[in-house]
Amino acid sequence: MKMHLMKWVRSLIALSLLVAVGASSHPVLKRKIEEDPRGTIIARVLASFTQHAGPAGLWYAAALEGRHVNTAEFSGFSRQFETATFASFTYQYQLDGVNYRRVYHARSGRNDPALGLGDITPVRRYRSFFDSRGPDVIAWDRPAATGSRVTPRPVAGKKHAEAAKRDAELKIARAIERDILNGRVPAGGYLAGFVSQEPCPSCEAALQALSDSQNIRVHVAYLDHGSPAYTIFHRQRLQHLNTIHVSVNGGQINVLNREGAVMDQVPKPVACLEPEAQDDPDDT
Repeated sequence: MKMHLMKWVRSLIALSLLVAVGASSHPVLKRKIEEDPRGTIIARVLASFTQHAGPAGLWYAAALEGRHVNTAEFSGFSRQFETATFASFTYQYQLDGVNYRRVYHARSGRNDPALGLGDITPVRRYRSFFDSRGPDVIAWDRPAATGSRVTPRPVAGKKHAEAAKRDAELKIARAIERDILNGRVPAGGYLAGFVSQEPCPSCEAALQALSDSQNIRVHVAYLDHGSPAYTIFHRQRLQHLNTIHVSVNGGQINVLNREGAVMDQVPKPVACLEPEAQDDPDDT
């Protein structure tokens, strides 16, 4: 009788744990952006792009040390930024009843871009051109933190499985997880993402793993490839890269105007999919 009672208690505990996990589970919500009349979503994606392209341009110019490059030579460097995914995520949380935000930016791909010029070695490390004292966090490709639940999950049979380990969303998910495990920020917050293209299945799986393990609600607004919103972003991306080319050949570099970036705005969750009450800013 006693053995049966112990089995019943263990079963009850296991069932309660499953219920608790299910209650705190939040599916990653995605919102496709085709039009962005106010430019707020584009501004957030551009914020991530400029956080990377600015230092990259300075690094590239420093490595050339006055050498001019033609279009073909420059493309070896620029196409890495033309095709990369750029993501900006705002993690919102509370401490002692006070609301806080922490912004993370990431670029897909290897941490250090290639110069595209085999006969030149950079004189300074790429990362040394980034300001680590700024309020925003640049998420890099780093080994997972001890106890990490966020792992790359390439789709079986798909090409570029190795590249999935350097997805922008994975870098950010791991950076937030690391901050939580280190006590920098608490778990249980709300994560609003702005991405230059739809998250791939592996990217979405990384965000879902973060959500499941840290009880975080995740909502991602992404630019639909080929849409008017994406076209505006991509045109400005190419324009900025072109100014880098001009600058290393003796011209002046122009920095993208980000005055329109409304850093506090987050995409409003779809009501029918997210019934929980939350204090989100107005719809973008």
